[in-house]
Formats: sequence, C-alpha cells, structure tokens
Amino acid sequence: MRVGSRVVVLVRDSAGYGAALADALRPSPGLTRGSSPFDLPLDKYGLNGEKASGELVSFSDSSGSPQVSFFVLPDYRPPVAACAMNEILALISSEAPSIQPILIVPFITRPSGCFHGMVNATKTGQLTTLHAAEIGASNEFTHLLVDGIIKPPPSLQIRGEPIQCLLEMVRVLKIPTVLLVTSGGQHQGKSSSDSDLEVLQCVGDHT
Repeated sequence: MRVGSRVVVLVRDSAGYGAALADALRPSPGLTRGSSPFDLPLDKYGLNGEKASGELVSFSDSSGSPQVSFFVLPDYRPPVAACAMNEILALISSEAPSIQPILIVPFITRPSGCFHGMVNATKTGQLTTLHAAEIGASNEFTHLLVDGIIKPPPSLQIRGEPIQCLLEMVRVLKIPTVLLVTSGGQHQGKSSSDSDLEVLQCVGDHT
C-alpha cells in the first residue's frame, strides 16, 4: 500500500465536507485515480476488535507511482481516535517515498461565535477566506503552500477528535504539515449550497 509524497487527510465530518472533498477532487492530466479500503487492527492498544478503517485514494503517474494520496477517514471517537491516527501516521511513514511526506489537513467548520473573524470579504468579492498554518516541521513546499494566506485566528478551536489527535502527533513527530481552515455554511446573500460549493472549491484549489 504505497502513498504519495503529499498526503491529504480528510475526515467524514457530520456536515459532509470531508466526503464531498474526497468525491470532488480529480487528478491532473497524466495522473489516474485509484482507491482501496484499508483496515489497521488496534489490538496492540488494548482495543480488541477495533480497527482504523477508511479509504485510501491515490493519484498515480503512468508507472503506477502515487503522487498524491488521500486518507478518507470516519469521524473516530475516543479512545479509537488517537490510536487510529497513530497507526495511520506509522503507515504513511513506512509506505511513503524516501523523502519525508508532507501532510495537508483541510478543516471546514460551520460559522459560530468561537470562529468570529473566519469569514471575511476577499479582494475578489467572495465571502470565503482560507486560512493556513504550518504544523510540525516546515520546508520549502509548506512555505510555498501557506505563502500569502492568512493564519488562523487565535480563537480557532479544532473540535474534530481525529484532526485534534493528528495535529498533536505531527507537532511531536515534527512531520511537515499544513492545516487549511475555512468556514462553511450560509453567508449573507447566498444559499447554503452556493456557500458550501465556494468553500469546497476554495480548499480544493490548495490541495
């Protein structure tokens, strides 16, 4: 089960954004899309019978080498979440090319009081603003990806258990990671579906 040098982690959140992104993303010309399910047993953590399950989607070149991989994961709950993310990071490290993989973690949240300032008018007139932050180690690619993008506000709270666990682990393990954050839901003058499509396009353009 090989993975690409760039790995996107998507969680099937209750709002449906993770699943929508996984379905909407398409490979560049010259790359082909393939997918397969995976199950990683968690017995060694004392969670007998539990597994880190999900779908691995890869965009591969003509030789079959994955260039970009997507882990599409369920919204794990404690205590499975931390153990599952640890196993997935171990899999990424063991199956990636010789160079250290770079993780891209999109996080889309519904607007609320604790996310005040997440949605602002942009120069193009869109109401969707993308924020980005480097987590863990950084390199030329992570610098390039976040260049010119606003950092998340200090008030940001990541409430998804899998992403919380993942970000804590990449900090400790110093894995180059970019967190992409934007806010979904209905904006003034737009239907909820129009706003959500804008959010998905905004994140998709940067993955």
